[in-house]
Formats: sequence, structure tokens, C-alpha cells
Amino acid sequence: MTSITETITGGFSRIWRDQPDAVQRLRLARYTTGAAILRTVWHMPSGTVVAEQRELLESAGQEPSGFQLSPAQYEAVRGVALVSAAAWALGNDRPEVKITANLSFLALQRHQVAMHQDLYSYTSHLNTFLLLLCLVEAEAAGPDATHGRTPPDRLASAALAAMQSYYALVYLQSGISKLRVTGVKWMDGRTLRGSLAELGTPLGKRLSRQDLRLLAAAGTAAVGFELAFLPGLLAGWRHKQVFGLLSLGFHTSIKATMNISFWHFAWFALPLFVLPAETEQRIGAALKGFRRRLSGTPHRSGRLS
Repeated sequence: MTSITETITGGFSRIWRDQPDAVQRLRLARYTTGAAILRTVWHMPSGTVVAEQRELLESAGQEPSGFQLSPAQYEAVRGVALVSAAAWALGNDRPEVKITANLSFLALQRHQVAMHQDLYSYTSHLNTFLLLLCLVEAEAAGPDATHGRTPPDRLASAALAAMQSYYALVYLQSGISKLRVTGVKWMDGRTLRGSLAELGTPLGKRLSRQDLRLLAAAGTAAVGFELAFLPGLLAGWRHKQVFGLLSLGFHTSIKATMNISFWHFAWFALPLFVLPAETEQRIGAALKGFRRRLSGTPHRSGRLS
């Protein structure tokens, strides 16, 4: 019993307190979150289109929503969200920038889902990650004078572990939801065949005509992957990069067969699990050079400004 307790305690400490590359991975997650928010906001429908959709729904009998922005207000908030999210992603840690990025992006999400009572956001994880990263000062961990490296900052480790747990729990929730709504029938091949036939790419439509046993195996594998990701990740933590790559492969196969893209979620497999911590240093150096060029500050040989 003591051995089991020590194993569990050691595993908890390794993930939640002592991830040696936590600071670097949080910075990578910051770049990823900023890029995902910018792409999401940039591709949102225009204020005029949103207003027309709302009017159409209300003319069909839907009760007016209590949260509404005029087209002009909506476009203004979009602009503010783009500027503040970009500034934050590029390293601006001023409190007003963080607050503005969070509130403007939240307002846009709220405005869109308020169009209909059954709507919900597929990108709410971006709000969660943005808020968490804004609250954590990953840069606070200074160099370790004894060992000559950045020490594992416990706050950064806890924040990184929270993001990794969130990522894994999404899969678990998805797998459980399939079983709760459809039951084991989801894995008999017919559900997958119907989805591929209706939504599939040319490759997906060809697969929908394959033997039902093959589709049943594919459906079972998909549900099994979602249910096993979290426990597998915990059991094989030393090989977390492998789980990140499996996640990317899973979403790539969905995109290739059904043209359904969860890019705003799958992107995070890279900073949370896959990319080496050294990647952050290269990106950081490139961003410093970019900011230097924007400000017109000349580069001084021998050190970064």
C-alpha cells in the first residue's frame, strides 16, 4: 500500500509541481492561444450578417436575447479583440491589455451564442486558456544560479497541468457523451457510415461504402481513443509527446474523411505535449527581432535588446 501511495504521490508531483519545461511550454501555449483567437475573431461573420440572422430567428418566433450588440458595436469589439489579443500574444503584459483581450473576446462569444437558446461555443476553451495564461506570470521563474537552468516553477507547472488536464478531459467527455446518447450502437458502424456518407470528403464517401465491420472497428477505435486518452496519458506520462502526436493524427483523420476541423483545439497538442521546450527560445528570439524592427531599435551585436 505504501508503494502504491508513493507512486501516486510521485506522479502527482511530477505533473502538477515539477514539470521542468513548464515555463517554456506556457509561453508556447500563449503564442498558440493568441494565434487561435486571432484566427477565430478574424473569420467571425460581419456585424450585418449576425444582425440579419438574429432578425430571422426572431421573426420565426424566438424570444429576443437580452445581450445584443449593434453591428457597429460588434465590429468595434472585434477590432479591439484583434488588437489586444495580438498585443498580448506578442508579449505585452500590461493589465489593461489582458483585461481588454479577455472581455472583448468573451463579449463576441456571448453575442454569437445569444442568437439562439440552443447554441453554445465550440471555442470556449480559448476563453479558459486566455484567462489562465493571463493570470500566470510564467516569466517570473528566473535562472537557477546553481544549476544554470530555469527551475521548474510550481505555479507554471500547475497551470500547465491544468491545461493538459482540460485537453485530456475534452476527449473523455466526448467519449462518454457518445455512449450516453447513442450507446454501443455508435460503434456498430452504422453511425459512422451515415456520417461519412452525409458529411464525408471524397475519401470519406468511399469509406462509407466499405464493409460494415471495418466501419465498426473504426468507430470502436475512435471511442476507445477518446476514453483511453486521459488514463493512458497519466499512465504513460513519460511518453506524453506520443499522445500529442496521436491526438494530431486523430484530428487529421477526421478532417481528411469528414472535413470537420477542430483546429482551434488540436493546435494545443503541440505546445502542451509535442514541441520541445527549445522551440520557445527560437520563437521568442524571432519575436524580439520583429518587435525591434517595429520600434526601429537597431540590433546591437552580442546581445538581444
